[in-house]
Amino acid sequence: MSERRNRCTRVLGTSVASLAALALPAALAAQEAAEGGGGSPIFSVDIGLTLWTWVLFLLTLGILAWKVFPWISGTLEDRQRKIQDTIDQAAEDREEARRLLERHRKELSEARQQAQEIVSESREAAERLREEMLEEARREREQMAERARRELERERERLSAQVREEAVDVALAAAGRLLKERLDSEDDRRLVEDYVAKLG
Repeated sequence: MSERRNRCTRVLGTSVASLAALALPAALAAQEAAEGGGGSPIFSVDIGLTLWTWVLFLLTLGILAWKVFPWISGTLEDRQRKIQDTIDQAAEDREEARRLLERHRKELSEARQQAQEIVSESREAAERLREEMLEEARREREQMAERARRELERERERLSAQVREEAVDVALAAAGRLLKERLDSEDDRRLVEDYVAKLG
C-alpha cells in the first residue's frame, strides 16, 4: 500500500513540475507582451483563468491520484501476481513432470531388470530340465542295457544248457552205439555232463 502512495506521489510531483514548466514560458511571454503594450491577445494572461486552470488541474490530479492511480496500480499488481502465480504453477508442473518422468524411468529400469531376471531364471530352469532329461535318458539307457545284458546272460545260459544237454544226448547216443548198449542211468548221465562242462 505504501508503494502505491509513493508511486502516486511521484506521478503527482512529476505532473505538477511538467505543468509548471509548460505554463512558465507562456506566462513570461504574456507579461512581456503586456509590458511592451499592444501585443497579441493570444499571449495576454488572464490571472483568474490561470488560477482556475491550476485549481481544476490539481483537483483532477488529486482525484486521479486518489481513485484512478490506485486502481491502475492495483490492477497492475493483480496482473503481476497472476503472472507470477502462473509462472510458479508452471514451475511446479514442470517439477511434477520431472518427478513423474524420473519415477517412470525408475519403474522402466526395474521392469527391465525383472524381465532380465525372468529370462535368466527361465534359461536356468531350461538348463536344469535339459540336464534332468539327459540324466533320465542316461539312466533309462543304462537300465535298458542292464536288462539286455541280463537277458543275453540268461539266453546264453539257456543256450549253453541246451547245448550241454544235446551234447550229453549226442555223447550218450555215440557211446551207446559204440558199446551197443544204451546208457540211461543217472550216474552215467552225470559223468557225461561233468565232462561236457569241462569242455565248454
